[in-house]
Amino acid sequence: MTTAYLTRYRNGEYLQYMKDVLVLVNLQDVALLELTEQRDTLNSLTNQIDEAFLQSLGSALTQEIILLDERRDKAFIGIKTLLSGYTYHYDTTQQDHAKNILLSIDIYGKDITRKSYQEETAIINSLINDLETQPELIAAINAINISDWVNELKTSNQAFGSKYIERVGETAANPITNITELRATTSTAYRTLISHIQAHDVLGNNPSYATLLEEIDVLTKQYNLVLDNRSSSSPNGATPATDGESNSQNNQPL
Repeated sequence: MTTAYLTRYRNGEYLQYMKDVLVLVNLQDVALLELTEQRDTLNSLTNQIDEAFLQSLGSALTQEIILLDERRDKAFIGIKTLLSGYTYHYDTTQQDHAKNILLSIDIYGKDITRKSYQEETAIINSLINDLETQPELIAAINAINISDWVNELKTSNQAFGSKYIERVGETAANPITNITELRATTSTAYRTLISHIQAHDVLGNNPSYATLLEEIDVLTKQYNLVLDNRSSSSPNGATPATDGESNSQNNQPL
């Protein structure tokens, strides 16, 4: 059976996947299939995630975090786009300046805007420090006149970091919004349900188990395909956020 990308689904995708699985299970005679306990456990946890997800989306701080993350991503992508253009400049000195800055960015790896919130914040902090302290980079920034872009990246990243910490405090005061912990528990309940279905399918003679497994398998492939397509088609390494969310489970609003 296809393995669901449970740790990679966005919160909205994860929640809907669990709801869809429960719909498929409930189409069967759950009592006859001896899946009542496992179904009820998963259903209860899914309802908790639903409540936490709605609460998270309703948080003004969460919305501010999303906007600030988009702001710094645009600044980062804008800088790289400008630098890429300067590598074709008619003045080879300008080309060299752009290439030097790009090399300093590349040190931190690819797809920086798709990292977790915390990792992206740390990378940008380190990058800004390089740009502000290394003489050759300072000279390059001044030569191609992108100081305002660098300042925007720095300002937006600092604002994001401050707002993220503020959101952590809000989450601590309202534990129900801790979707990450709920997801871990829910994933365990989901796997327990699947294991029971598989065991009954092997040991029993009711064809409903095989039917249910096949339906869940098709559903899982559809959800996984959405994620695969998103990962392969994102321009400039940036994945558009939906459902008030960012790029991965690690990037989910608290």
